[in-house]
Amino acid sequence: MIKRFFVTLYSFCAIGFGVVIFIPIVIVLSVTNLIGLRRMSNKLIYKIVKFASKIIVFGIGFKLFVSGQKNIPPRGKTGLCFVCNHSGILDILLLLITAGRPLGFISKKEIVFVPFINLWLMLLGGIFMDRNNPRKALIAINNGIKKIKSGHSMAIFPEGTRSRGQGLLPFKTGSFRLATAAGADIVPVAISGTYDAFEKTGWVQPGPVCVSFGKAIETSGRPDGSETRQYFSDQTRAEIDLLLKQQAKEHPPRP
Repeated sequence: MIKRFFVTLYSFCAIGFGVVIFIPIVIVLSVTNLIGLRRMSNKLIYKIVKFASKIIVFGIGFKLFVSGQKNIPPRGKTGLCFVCNHSGILDILLLLITAGRPLGFISKKEIVFVPFINLWLMLLGGIFMDRNNPRKALIAINNGIKKIKSGHSMAIFPEGTRSRGQGLLPFKTGSFRLATAAGADIVPVAISGTYDAFEKTGWVQPGPVCVSFGKAIETSGRPDGSETRQYFSDQTRAEIDLLLKQQAKEHPPRP
């Protein structure tokens, strides 16, 4: 219990340290964005956020197991669409550490009101979606499509919420328009261990967390529509489910 207390205390101190130290950096980078140095600031933002994520993940004592990074296509004119299951709140940090490129996230609009995290996500090119307003949700997806077409990769969690130990939840097929309308390759991503790491007990528990990248799925050449989105949703979900089963076999979850 004492160990759990100090590990949990460390994790919150690490986050607090990031807030205090990195806010001035964020302000400077925001200014560079305004004066037209967006590409340079985006690279710096990504490196800083990746470094901060590593401090939290490895400082707490998590054992990170990564596989399939060779499946991620090289950078091209069009960005990639990373499609990931949503196990716990640490998923975003793990993606930033392992994806190997700047990455924006499609997040629920409630994140706008979370100090510090909202600013980081915005500077990374993230988009906030109002899931209860179809018109605004469509605008958010269309903005994401534009970003991908301009070469910026995006990540989505098609379950729509954290699974909290319930296994892989059904996918919302509408989110796949982000990939199909942009003609972007889909990179299936499976993450496990993050729910056990914190949310299961409310205490930070060091242990194994896994990230696996599946083979990229091409969407170009197929017309965008509900049937196409359903097809890629089913294909991507099946691949993620397979990756999760492999992770459970190689790195069994905590009892």
